[in-house]
Formats: sequence, structure tokens, C-alpha cells
Amino acid sequence: MSDSELSEEFRRIYTEWGDAIAEKRHDWLEDFFADDFLGTAQPWPTLIVDKRQMIDLDKAIEAMDTVWVKVEAQRIGEDVLTVGHVRYLREDFRDGAAIGEGMPSGSQIAQLTKGKIAVYTNAWRHNGKRWQCYDHHLVAVIEDKGFD
Repeated sequence: MSDSELSEEFRRIYTEWGDAIAEKRHDWLEDFFADDFLGTAQPWPTLIVDKRQMIDLDKAIEAMDTVWVKVEAQRIGEDVLTVGHVRYLREDFRDGAAIGEGMPSGSQIAQLTKGKIAVYTNAWRHNGKRWQCYDHHLVAVIEDKGFD
């Protein structure tokens, strides 16, 4: 599979993830994240989540509208690394949604990304049935100035 085909495959996976959140198909999330999942986000150096916290955070999203505008994937041995740029049109969290002590609330996260492009790096491994995300990192939020 070429890098461009791999990138398109992961664009579809990212889109399916967003659709699962928007459609509240929470059971889909259980197998999407690997058991050893780790997530972080800038500009919050204290934001570190495991699989359960990430699923709970995704479940706290009441409405979401995003578009993956660019996804680049590269195979590293058996794993895949991706860089994805997502346009956040809307992301509304349940009132009071919190991750944990010393971490931002859902509303703070949504405030940061609304109307902007968030850049994520992710690492993936195949479990024999599907690709699972085991590392997920928000590395930057940039202004959406005709990014297509």
C-alpha cells in the first residue's frame, strides 16, 4: 500500500472516530483505543489520559462537527504514525465535563479549538482485526486561514 493510500485509510478511520462520537456510538470506542493508550494535549502539560479517561471524555461530547482536512500516514515497522489536521466547526461538552484534577474542562478544550485547526500526532497498531490508537497527542492549534 502506498503512503497516499495509507493516508486515505487513516483519514477514513479518523472520520469514523468522529462519527462514532457525534452519533453516540460509545461501544465503538471500546475497541478503538488500545489498552495501553496514552493521550496528551498542548497547551496543557498536565493533561495526560488513559483509555478509560479518553473514552469518558469522548462520551461527554454532546455535539460535534469536524472535518479532517489533511492526514499523513507513515508505516514504521508494523505500526503506523499519523499527523492529522482537523477543523473543529463545533464541539460541545456536557456541562461540568471534567477529565481530572489539574486538567482542563471540556468547555476549556472546546474554547481552544472552536473554529480552528487542531494538529494531532498518533501511533497505531493492528490487533489482527482493526487499527487501534495507542498514542494520541494534540500538538498544536492553528488559525483556520483557508487550510484546504
